[in-house]
Amino acid sequence: MFSLAKHPANGTLSVRPVNKHTDRSVVREIFRREFYGNSKTRYPDEGLWEIYDRMDTSGAFGAYLVSQYNHILFLLEVHPAVQMDLRGEYLSASGTIGIYCFYHSLQEKLNLPAFRTCIASLFNDPSIGCILTTLNHIGAGDPRTILLEKSGFGKLSATTDRNAVFSCSRDSYHRAGLIDAIQDQHSPVHA
Repeated sequence: MFSLAKHPANGTLSVRPVNKHTDRSVVREIFRREFYGNSKTRYPDEGLWEIYDRMDTSGAFGAYLVSQYNHILFLLEVHPAVQMDLRGEYLSASGTIGIYCFYHSLQEKLNLPAFRTCIASLFNDPSIGCILTTLNHIGAGDPRTILLEKSGFGKLSATTDRNAVFSCSRDSYHRAGLIDAIQDQHSPVHA
């Protein structure tokens, strides 16, 4: 099971596995926002819970809700890389896993530190050396892309009509943290 190695925001961040009996409405709402945006179209249950029933939950794998207190920030799915529907060339490196992250709201200021904490916690597992993810239909300045880049993810593939593949290693994760620390020191707030 995946758990946080450190807790930003004064220890108010938590991660817990999705419970299909009690979390139906919040998971459905997260997916509705992800796939339908501001439309009030209802996200169907068909197929969703069957996926979670079949999901590998060994080690860090599984579906998790990340929250501050009881306020849900995002849904993080951690998968074996072979379950990510990616070309074989991305799956050849030992220690590669995949994630999908679905945000409750892209406007939350805590999304970045919470996401970075989740990535750091995954890298605490010595068997994990690389994390892959994909984004569908991204445009310039997409907030999800910015969150990935600030967490050390770099684009591996050109964006297609289908998706873009991003990768993060321990080194790229740490470099992104150093760059953010330097930028914070030079911001007018700290001057």
